[in-house]
Amino acid sequence: MNARDCNTLPRTVVALALCLVLIAGFAGCGGGGTPSAQTIVNDTFHSHRQIDSGELGLSFSLSASGLPSLSTPVSLRVKGPFQSVGSGKLPHFDLNVALATGGHTLKAGAVSVANNFFVRLEGTAFQMPQSTLNALQQGYAQSSEKANASAKHSSFASLGVNPGSWLEHPVKAAETTVGGEHTIHLIAGLNLTRFLADAARLSGAGGTLGLSSSKAGLLSTQQTLALARSLTSARVDLYTGAEDHLLRSLSVHAVLSTSSQARQELGGLRTATLDLHLQFAGLNQPQTITAPSKPHPISQLIALLRELGLIAAPTSSAGQTQQEQQPSPSSETPSSTASETTTTNSSGGSSKSPASQTYMSCIHSAGQSVSALQKCATLLEG
Repeated sequence: MNARDCNTLPRTVVALALCLVLIAGFAGCGGGGTPSAQTIVNDTFHSHRQIDSGELGLSFSLSASGLPSLSTPVSLRVKGPFQSVGSGKLPHFDLNVALATGGHTLKAGAVSVANNFFVRLEGTAFQMPQSTLNALQQGYAQSSEKANASAKHSSFASLGVNPGSWLEHPVKAAETTVGGEHTIHLIAGLNLTRFLADAARLSGAGGTLGLSSSKAGLLSTQQTLALARSLTSARVDLYTGAEDHLLRSLSVHAVLSTSSQARQELGGLRTATLDLHLQFAGLNQPQTITAPSKPHPISQLIALLRELGLIAAPTSSAGQTQQEQQPSPSSETPSSTASETTTTNSSGGSSKSPASQTYMSCIHSAGQSVSALQKCATLLEG
C-alpha cells in the first residue's frame, strides 16, 4: 500500500463532509412508537424529513506503524454552517478544512453564497468562475432529483452509499443530550468491509455533484479484505434525535493489527488506529453565511499552489520557474474577475501567465460540462 493508498481515507472524509452538506436537505425522521435499535438506525439514514440548515463538524485521525508514508499521524477537521435556499438548489455553506500531517497543517475552505462559489487556501480566498458554479448547481440538481425519486432511500443512496450498513448489532445505550438536543445513544460494532466499500464510492462521489474526483489511489479488493481481516476492535456510537431520529452525532473507532500475510498486501502496515467523528448542531436554525471580502481571481490560485509546493513549478526557457516570475496572491491587488490577472514581462509590458491563460481558456470552453471541467484540473500540474 503506497502513499496514495494511505491518503485515500482522508480524501474520502473530505468528500463525505461536502456531500453531507450538499444532501443535508434530504435527511429525515422515522416513525413513532417504541422502535427497536435497528429500526432507529434505519430511520436515521433512510428517511425524508427536511433539514434546512445547521452546522457540520467533522474530525478524522489516522495513525499507523510499518508504513514510511504514514510515519506521523494524519488528522483532518472540517467545520462550518450550511443553509438551504430551496429544493434542488445548491445550498449556501462555509466550510473550513484543516489537514495536519508530517508536522504541517494545511488550511483550506469552500464557500457557496449568493450565486457565487469561493475556495480558500491558507487564508486567501479565490473566486471560482461561473462555469464551475454552474456545474456544481447542475450536479446538485441532478443528485437531488435522483434522491427525491427514491421512496425508500435517503439521498445517501444517490451517492451509492449506506452509512447505516456500517453498524453491526446495534443496541440502545441511553438517552442523553447532545448540543442541547435530546437524543438516543446507540452502540454498535463496525462492518469494516462495508465501511471501506462506501469509502471507495465516496472518493468518486464528487463527480456526481460536479466536484473534481479521481479514483487514483483506491484500495484494491485484496487490500480491503486484508484490512477487514486485521480488525482487532471497533465501536460505533450513534446519537440520533429522540423525537425526530435526525442524525446528531456519529463516531467510529477502529484498531487494526496485521498478520505477516496481510502485511504483504498492505505494503508493510503493522498496526493502525482510525477515529472518525461527525456531528450536526443547530439543525433548522438560521445560519449566517457571507462571501469572503476582496477575493482573488482563480488564476492566482496556481501561483499559490506552487508556492506551497502542492503542484510543481515548471521551468521556463530562461531557467526561472513560473513561480519566481509570477507574484504571489498576497502581493497583488485582489480582484473578482479571473481574466484580469497579469504578470510583467522583461520589456515592461504585461501578459497573462501561460499556465493561467491555458487553464482559464479550458474552463471557459468547458461551459457546464462536469467531465470537461475535471479535465481542466490536470493543467494545474503544469
